[in-house]
Amino acid sequence: MEQISDLIRDSKLETRFLPHCGVETVHTFRESDPASGQRLVIRSEHWQRQRRIGGGGFGSVWLERRVKGGRSAATAAQDGAVRAVKQIDMDTRLGSIDYNRELEAIAKFSHSRYEHCFVKSFGWYEGPGQLFIAMEYLEIGDLFTYSYQKPALPETEAKDITYQILDGLDMMHENGFAHRDLKPGNILIKSSPPAKWWVKLADFGITKRIEEGHGPSTTKGTPRYFAPEMWGFIEPGSAYAIDIWALGEILFEMLTKKPAFANTGLLARYQTQEQFPVAKLRDAGVSQQGIDFLLSLMCLHPNDRITASSALSNVWIQPLIPQNSITVIQGKPEIPYQITTVTEEFASWDTELSVEVPKTVVHDLPSSTTTPQPENGTQGKASEAQRKETLFPSGISRPQSIHEQVEAFDPSPTEFATWHKEGVSLYNQNQIPEAEIMFRKALQWRAKVLGNDHRDTLLSIQWLGTSLFKLGRYEEAEAMFRQALEGREKVLGNDHPDTLVSTHSLGASLFQVGRYEEAEAMFRKALQGQEKVLGSDHRDRLVSIQWLGASLFKLGRYEEAEAVFRQALEGREKVLGNDHPDTLGSTHSLGAYLFQVGRYEEAEAMFRQALEGQKKVLGHDHRDTVGSTHWLGASLLKLGRYEEAEAILQRALEGQEKVLGHDHRDTVGFTHWLGASLLELGRYEEAEAILQRALEGQEKVLGHDHRDTRSTREYLDLALARRRS
Repeated sequence: MEQISDLIRDSKLETRFLPHCGVETVHTFRESDPASGQRLVIRSEHWQRQRRIGGGGFGSVWLERRVKGGRSAATAAQDGAVRAVKQIDMDTRLGSIDYNRELEAIAKFSHSRYEHCFVKSFGWYEGPGQLFIAMEYLEIGDLFTYSYQKPALPETEAKDITYQILDGLDMMHENGFAHRDLKPGNILIKSSPPAKWWVKLADFGITKRIEEGHGPSTTKGTPRYFAPEMWGFIEPGSAYAIDIWALGEILFEMLTKKPAFANTGLLARYQTQEQFPVAKLRDAGVSQQGIDFLLSLMCLHPNDRITASSALSNVWIQPLIPQNSITVIQGKPEIPYQITTVTEEFASWDTELSVEVPKTVVHDLPSSTTTPQPENGTQGKASEAQRKETLFPSGISRPQSIHEQVEAFDPSPTEFATWHKEGVSLYNQNQIPEAEIMFRKALQWRAKVLGNDHRDTLLSIQWLGTSLFKLGRYEEAEAMFRQALEGREKVLGNDHPDTLVSTHSLGASLFQVGRYEEAEAMFRKALQGQEKVLGSDHRDRLVSIQWLGASLFKLGRYEEAEAVFRQALEGREKVLGNDHPDTLGSTHSLGAYLFQVGRYEEAEAMFRQALEGQKKVLGHDHRDTVGSTHWLGASLLKLGRYEEAEAILQRALEGQEKVLGHDHRDTVGFTHWLGASLLELGRYEEAEAILQRALEGQEKVLGHDHRDTRSTREYLDLALARRRS
């Protein structure tokens, strides 16, 4: 490492690694012991690696447990029995990286006066080609993971979180630091409702001490939270204004569950027309004071944005601040800086989701018009225009973004990383065709410069496969997942967490193309490795169990399938709780299985249980809630309880039309079921009208010869015959 400051040097841990015992680290401390009157004692701590809890572009984050030894009683109690350790792989092929930035910020803000706002560090140490940072472990995870499948936060809760983030930013800016990668994934949760909210800022991988006279600085971060000046739309201004914009985007998402600007095109329109999406805030019931405050954070021009210290005195925030707790500093100097390159961040960490476990590759059994299928993504094939756009027949296709303004000539590895990260950002915004383009672009250059077997190249291959899977292009996805798996087995080994992700993903793509025996083999292989590496109750392993059950069901091995579905449900109830969306998905899936084998009373019970939780957790209009409503109605229909069935199926159809539209294949399937219930009730004219509507939709979406289309035609003929008689 380069020359380091005293602040960084003093926080370095004296360390050795024990061989032949997994991954065990020993730290030695020299300290006084007033209790025994000893001037100097030497103590040691043994920390053993437990499991991987997060990762990013330059490394991983691991949960470690103290298994032996300890420091003085006061210090040991402060450190706790577990910790999170960020492992940064210092790959020299990626160029010179200044790790001092992160270490200086972490050391500075781990002081006791700041610990209520920042994740505390216990020190850092080095290994061969690696840098390790030991930090406190917050098991709830980060704000992104917490809110991913929850409804928008009430304004009072969003305000409380915003105040705490502002408090931390004010301390950073006071001390001359800008975070510059503020996002929900870097806001960790110490406590949440029903307790009081307590969040801390984390990941100082991009933090930069702002000093006048140092010339241009490099900016990096996560594209979704980039301020307009970082895209080149606006002249740069205060270095701290980047953090303020990012806070505004985070607040907007907390209040609405939607981004303020979903893509750079909308942001560019804001720059030209200066029209902020206030309507989304009003639709969410946000107060005028809250709207005004958010607008002050997201002013187009950086020097017009409110500062952190001024924001703390805003009328919307002020009631949360304890009396005499802060001094508002007016007229804080704002030091301009120059934006040059956009580069990738250090590995951020997340105690709940690995960045390499995209949700689309691990979805459970949702609703469908016939047998429920284990995939919630887009059905069918992408449009011909999309396919042509992403094949790159004569070069690299580029979406409308900052890269339209930059000539792609001999890009550096950090630029590859930025393209890959922009792909992830686009994917998370459900802009899948655009994400595919960015992953192909990153992959082409990573393969050329780093080689096909570099872990970054393999990461882009995995994400490209994920995008293709989401687009319903399962055969192409299979090829990508197989390539990623073979490369990761070679580079990382069969049991590495990333390898196991690719193993599961390949199984999912094989399932989707009907190769159920091969899919079963992949899921069993993934499960074996996951139990060894992650433990039997890890949530990723429970996902693979769920898919294994679906494969067994498709193979007609019903008793085995039921046992596996029940294993997934029991595991999720234990690990995640009864009302977690994944648990509710397993409840629905078990109900779907029971329905398919004709055990309708048991199926009804499962669907009612799933529906009750989904309405509470996801809301009445969520796709999964609507799906469970439909299948509950279908179960009641099979049980001969036609009036109950008709009411519930009507409600499901209305919800499906609202969520997916009138012409979606699931919507026309729901229409068929409602028509069937009306037919059983003897309301033949109504049944005829509904079934005619279903038939027209199925002929349009599925074709004239699809089995569901033929079934609806038979029901329609029956309704016509009964009406005439």
